[in-house]
Amino acid sequence: MDSISILEAIILNLLYLHAEASFAPDAANLRSTMMSNAVDPAVRPNKTVTVLAGFSLLTINSVDNVEQSLTVTGWLTLTWTDYRLAWQPSYFGDIQEIHVQPSEIWQPEVIITNSLADIGVINDGNLQLTVTHTGDVLWEPPSLYTTHCELDVTYYPFDRQKCIIELTSWSMTKDQLELDLASDDIDTEALRTNGEWIIVRTSVQDKYLLDNKPDGTRRPAFYAINFILPIILSSFLSCVVFLVPIDAGEKVSYILTMILDIAVLLTLIASSLPHTSLTASVLCIYLAVTMSLSVLCALITVLLLTIFHNKEKVDTTSSFYKLTTVVATIIRFERRKRRNIKGTGNAGNKDLPSKSLRSTNTNNEVVGANEMDTQSFVRSVCVDKGDKEVYTWAELANIWNRFCFWVFITFTSLSTMSCLVALDLWGKKDFPST
Repeated sequence: MDSISILEAIILNLLYLHAEASFAPDAANLRSTMMSNAVDPAVRPNKTVTVLAGFSLLTINSVDNVEQSLTVTGWLTLTWTDYRLAWQPSYFGDIQEIHVQPSEIWQPEVIITNSLADIGVINDGNLQLTVTHTGDVLWEPPSLYTTHCELDVTYYPFDRQKCIIELTSWSMTKDQLELDLASDDIDTEALRTNGEWIIVRTSVQDKYLLDNKPDGTRRPAFYAINFILPIILSSFLSCVVFLVPIDAGEKVSYILTMILDIAVLLTLIASSLPHTSLTASVLCIYLAVTMSLSVLCALITVLLLTIFHNKEKVDTTSSFYKLTTVVATIIRFERRKRRNIKGTGNAGNKDLPSKSLRSTNTNNEVVGANEMDTQSFVRSVCVDKGDKEVYTWAELANIWNRFCFWVFITFTSLSTMSCLVALDLWGKKDFPST
């Protein structure tokens, strides 16, 4: 039984060696016969040669927002028929196809017209072409393609971009070489996953120039965490300046720090966008609005500090005071309770401290308080003729401080929601079919 198995293996091995040995001379004979038919690489096979073109996408290397360029790795698929290269397989050991050097046969001269790296004729002298017995020629030159891509960053980073790879014949007219579609779509079976972009749709169109259009949507998670979230937090933190007590002494430094923070974020966003005025990013517009609000917060903060430290008597008949009372009613401002104690000095009907401010020196000499202390106390209480307390300058400043907080927090919330809705909904709109 073992002898029979060994004999069968020897016979199969001999048949395999015979087939391999017979292929080499048949292929050499085929090449000799083919080349002897005076195939001139400079002469096209027909008056009008139809070349079927397709594109296979392997990787998306980069989409440069600033330079507005697309860099991908892939290969073109070009097929045409050259009747001079046809043969009968039965005459040459049933050989169905062979491989030839590019210099041995005619091949079309095609270029990528919107290429940024190299606009020369596509030619890979080291890549062999496949020729079938029917005369069909297959050429698949791989390359790294860098093309111009006009980016619309209006809804960055929730944007969808359409980039075009334009293929055309360089030296021949359409009557001499006609580029036709091998497929209606780009081949993405071998496409590797990109961390930033998702291929949504591809198309191949014949507009005299052959357009390969990969449509891609940006993956927004990275930008949402590292850009959008800090921007939103900074915009709301700018409103917190009105929660800081006016007499704390840190209001101005706080709001200036927030303005600097927003300016840094605006610089980072602008550095990753194309330097163009054709489109404006919604995110940049939102940042500009936030920056303007922060500057306005700084101006109002300085004004509130001026009101708070005002030493003049409050004019209850002024428009500012009347408007403030209306605002106080709207925000339901509750004033702090004061102790109303009658004095015994020469202040008339004014409320005075119950005890004079006194200090004792080392010699036990009693020194009376300065009359300015009494005047300051009277001014702070500020009672009108009807014995009704009015708001002090400090209270007026606090009223507007609280009112500005609610105004700015409302406006910031509305602008933030508008920005997010615009980025999420409008940024995902479909491209019109072309």
